[in-house]
Amino acid sequence: MDWLLTDGDGIFTFWMLVFAGCNVLRGAYCLVIRDRRDRRAVGEVITGGLHPVRASFLLGGTDSAAMTAVCALADDGVLRVSADGGLRHTHRGRPQSSPALKELSEEMRRTPRGETTKLYEIRESFRFDRFRMLVAAESPSVRTKASGRSQTLMMVAATVIALGMGFHAGPANASVPFLPEADRTVWLYVCMGFWFAGSGVAALWPSERRRRWKALDAYCRGRQAVPRSALPATTYEAIVRSGVRPPPPPPPAPPTRTPGRTRNPDGSWSDGVEVDSSCGSCGGCGGD
Repeated sequence: MDWLLTDGDGIFTFWMLVFAGCNVLRGAYCLVIRDRRDRRAVGEVITGGLHPVRASFLLGGTDSAAMTAVCALADDGVLRVSADGGLRHTHRGRPQSSPALKELSEEMRRTPRGETTKLYEIRESFRFDRFRMLVAAESPSVRTKASGRSQTLMMVAATVIALGMGFHAGPANASVPFLPEADRTVWLYVCMGFWFAGSGVAALWPSERRRRWKALDAYCRGRQAVPRSALPATTYEAIVRSGVRPPPPPPPAPPTRTPGRTRNPDGSWSDGVEVDSSCGSCGGCGGD
């Protein structure tokens, strides 16, 4: 045991084991404790079925869910889509069982006669806040992104262990591992090399931005495609275009001033010239 705490090779081995232990413990925690409930929830979602709007929410949030909801209502005959993507309630069509779709249908029914609604309004307008809230509430609570910041934690561990190795080797007056004849300043390069290697290992952990469940994503894409593919291509493209907010109109151009023409006493015409009144007191711009 003293060899691990005093000898150069032992110190290096000891801190390597500490770093390996950090990775093993983190992996065991993620697999056995953290992800167990989510794995069960994902299995239940895939085997039990999922409404296309909820599947879209798991894939792309409320924006994707709004797109699928409009397609579903249009396919059921509840909404009519114009050539420019404007949405109108038909006051007929199949009744909706989903509370979110029922709320969207009722809100679209309240649109004033002669007006249409665009997809971007359903995504952004306060009129449809309750629809977006119901979509989020109905969707299963599954963490779709990598969580826990494992990559960051392992990067911190590699940095702390590299520093700990250096501070451990200094007071112990230990020789350089695998190079007992080398100057002890080489320990600096050993610690730097360990940090680079540890950072590479940390980079192998899933990024916090990466999606976690490939099987769930594939299942949700299939469910999302059902109402979207049921519409004619022209109707679907019109809905997609209506999801883009039009740019604001450009500001009005400033009025242009054109020189006036005045008639001289002798009957000829000449261009009018504006004279700055500040020059009147000095006899014109040539005055001092």
